[in-house]
Amino acid sequence: MRIYQNVNPVHVPNLDLTTLLFDSEHSLAEEDHPLHLSASNPDVHLTKKTLRALTERIAHFLHHELSIGADGPYKDVVVVCSSGQPAVPALFYGIIAAGGVFSAASPSYTPEELARQINQGKSRLLVVSADKVEVGREAARLAGLGLERLVVLASEPVWEMKCLQGGKKVDVDNGPRKTWQRVTDSEELRRSLIVLLYSSGTTGVPKGVMLSHANLVAQLYIPSVQSRAHVAAAVATGEPAPSPLRTLAHLPIAHIAGVFGYLISPMFSNGSVYWMPKFSWGPFLQYFKTLRITVFYTVPSIFLRIAKSPEVSDQFDTVEVAITGAAPMDAELQQAANLRLGKGKTRISQTWGLSETTGAVTAMPRGSSDITGSISPVLPNMEMRVVDEDFRDVKPGQPGEIIVRGPFVTNGYFDNEEATKGTFHDGWFCTGDIAVEKDGKFYIVDRKKELIKYKGLQIAPAEIENLLITHPAILEAAVVGIPIEGGSEVPRAYIVPRSMGVLTGEDVAKFVNGRLAEYKQLRGGVKFVDEIPKNAVGKMLRRELRDRAKAEDGVKARL
Repeated sequence: MRIYQNVNPVHVPNLDLTTLLFDSEHSLAEEDHPLHLSASNPDVHLTKKTLRALTERIAHFLHHELSIGADGPYKDVVVVCSSGQPAVPALFYGIIAAGGVFSAASPSYTPEELARQINQGKSRLLVVSADKVEVGREAARLAGLGLERLVVLASEPVWEMKCLQGGKKVDVDNGPRKTWQRVTDSEELRRSLIVLLYSSGTTGVPKGVMLSHANLVAQLYIPSVQSRAHVAAAVATGEPAPSPLRTLAHLPIAHIAGVFGYLISPMFSNGSVYWMPKFSWGPFLQYFKTLRITVFYTVPSIFLRIAKSPEVSDQFDTVEVAITGAAPMDAELQQAANLRLGKGKTRISQTWGLSETTGAVTAMPRGSSDITGSISPVLPNMEMRVVDEDFRDVKPGQPGEIIVRGPFVTNGYFDNEEATKGTFHDGWFCTGDIAVEKDGKFYIVDRKKELIKYKGLQIAPAEIENLLITHPAILEAAVVGIPIEGGSEVPRAYIVPRSMGVLTGEDVAKFVNGRLAEYKQLRGGVKFVDEIPKNAVGKMLRRELRDRAKAEDGVKARL
């Protein structure tokens, strides 16, 4: 058995996430340091001290007024649909401290999609930002929630958290406080459930990825050991200390990168997160320059725009650390984007992982770099194999599926034992990503799973197909991903109409628009066909459609 692993294991402390961050020597956050700030008005901010106070007041409100955690921890799911705002971290920790489970939904969701997540998580509480009240109101109706179970969270112009109906609200200045349960038992830490993120499934039904205290603490603590040791050694030899960590929150918190990059990691490193409500190119460039951002993680499509946009000049000169993930980045894009960062001196590193692995399985060690498009070395305490369809290790240079095991891996999918069993093999988690090892480095070359990844967001083809076949003029439908620049894909629909000439591609696109989130729209176009290719037992052959799409577009197939 060929197992790839880091030879320097790390001992992870047996602590719950909240205690690690607020009350342990491992966390570098200072009491009066501004941790979470409004990008447009940094005077609106939370320090560690005020974050703790707001966290405990929210926890008291959720526990005593809305019964979150009343029957014990790790059971009550709270769905959160919020645009970017500095109050979100207090809500995150407040839910955990109350004994609940934080479950973020995409702020681009339609009411139907949001209601589905509420029902899938068996949630009886929805929290929305002020700009999502109408979506939340309709989602609550569809999910059977009363408006007294719809809570509005706001950071500006005032800090506020209140039920939409019934008058219950948090006294953010002087209200009663509830602290969190300190947990040190290793088995409870491993089996706990504190975060539930949704990963789109190939069946069209997203699956709730269960993340524990142990998952999140390991993902936070393990990479920090090498990074802090490297910085200390460099400073000891006379190198200047890194600039204070300042990052710009521009990705959704429904993604594991948003959860870690904005809600968790900065407090561990005494960093500052500047929150913008949603990604917008003009303000994004402005904030990078005026706020002197030093560290950021983003998806390849944004690095592509940074590399090619004539509007980019010196906005990214202060960037010292840049990381990408969620989709592969090739060497050409990596090197082109490098020229725009840190006056051409900063090197983008790639990380690879999934929601099911609590984020990164691989990461570039601090002080190292690679410009060949590889996904970086395996992190300590994790093990990785590359196997064929019979789970036999492939030889270097041959493509195979990555399977992993270790402390980052989820305990499984919420209320979905069948999906959990189907994703594990002899204790190894099957990622569905196909990689090749070349000269000791790993490169993602394909995807075994059918998910489409658009700008770091996951799209299940079957979800769009299930909607399309409800159209009275459509007999069958198949959706595949079409590669575009920057490592993303866009959905293309192949349609078998009931009668040729009755339906147009514009008709189909309009049918999808308004019924699914904006990022799930048919940007790859619509093609009408006589039949959908299937195997002998009637299973759709998506690979044949992908090959057809590549031929139609003149795109060469990847390895």
